[in-house]
Amino acid sequence: MGEIVVGGKKNWPKPILFVIGFFLVYQPNFLGQSFSYLPMVMMAFITSLLILMLTPGELMNVFRNLAVFLIGISLSVLYYWIRAMLAGSDPRVLQNTAVMVNVLGLVIWLEILRKYFNFSNQKVLTWLLWLVVWQCIIAVIMMLDPSIRSEILSRTAAGVIDNQFIYGKRLYGISSDYTFFTPIYHSIIGLCAIYLGMNGNRRYYLFLPFCLFMIVMNGRTGLATLSLGFGILLFKRLFTSFRGVIQVALLVLFSIGITALALLVLQKIQPATYQWIIDGAMDTVTLIITGNKVGNYAQLAGSFLMVPVGIGAWLFGYGIRVYGENTANIFFGTSDIGYVNDLFMGGITYMLLLYGTGISYILSRTRLLNDSVRKSMLLIAFICIWALANYKGEAARSGLVLSSIIFLTYLFSTGPEEIEE
Repeated sequence: MGEIVVGGKKNWPKPILFVIGFFLVYQPNFLGQSFSYLPMVMMAFITSLLILMLTPGELMNVFRNLAVFLIGISLSVLYYWIRAMLAGSDPRVLQNTAVMVNVLGLVIWLEILRKYFNFSNQKVLTWLLWLVVWQCIIAVIMMLDPSIRSEILSRTAAGVIDNQFIYGKRLYGISSDYTFFTPIYHSIIGLCAIYLGMNGNRRYYLFLPFCLFMIVMNGRTGLATLSLGFGILLFKRLFTSFRGVIQVALLVLFSIGITALALLVLQKIQPATYQWIIDGAMDTVTLIITGNKVGNYAQLAGSFLMVPVGIGAWLFGYGIRVYGENTANIFFGTSDIGYVNDLFMGGITYMLLLYGTGISYILSRTRLLNDSVRKSMLLIAFICIWALANYKGEAARSGLVLSSIIFLTYLFSTGPEEIEE
């Protein structure tokens, strides 16, 4: 068993760091609604402990590599604090700074794996993919024993399980955000598995069924984001060489086969979830063929689309969110769309700060990528997934979707790649 040696004493064996990695990625809240800030408190606590394992010089290097992101987010937090105070609403300082704590925790965990265990980027990604496998094991146990599922969800999703529509069809695994982050994150890490398979060892394709399983058991949005990212990688490979054309054809056939098999299994073991996925697919087909908006599309392209009134509101917003059961909904209505909430919170000025920070950081790291990552357009795929996710929910200000994208960008732009044939 690998262990970290500090001051002549052995500490932090690999399994503990693996468990810590699970918490840093998924951030489950086992206290539920009784203390909603538990994940952030635990993140800060764990990060503080992990910091002790790095030297001041190593920490300075971490902050240097994250400078564009940390400065941009800090400015956006300050901007919204001022705008919210002027509007007399909640400045959401803790919620809006959470993404910096999340990213720092993940990055410092990564640097410890590199420093003490000589982990390459491929090895770290392998760990993240094995975390997905463990999520699948937990999800299967929850399917086989409803009492275990009920007990887990009563602690980690107490605010969601009262919704029988959602509870009856999805919510599997252990996470802090089942219906938004969980499916989108597994599409992102699934895309990393595809990248590794395309550029090195094809055994990484074997992780794809596990990623797909976690996506379909929690949210259809993940299928859309995975398809988008997959399409970008395939488009690049398609025009690279004749060998690339053959590989694209095989990958598409493999993906169709895995998806079809997964749906057949799901139809037998979880018919309600299967029907929910089929309904979503039919809604998409209806939209494409007839242009009629049904199901979620009726809201996302209808009542959820709202805009401020007046130039001042367009530029600086109203200083409020219109998400969920916010009291501001009395005046403006409700919208889950991230772009709409960002616009109402701080206007175009705020949106430029938020989106400019994320895009600038990702693009600023491209010059540090090795050839295989740069040519694969993987980071471009990350940006496109982020853009799509922010339409389905709030992904630009905080949350684990943005944290995972920034973390993976940091990972690919630092450290050894070492993809083995």
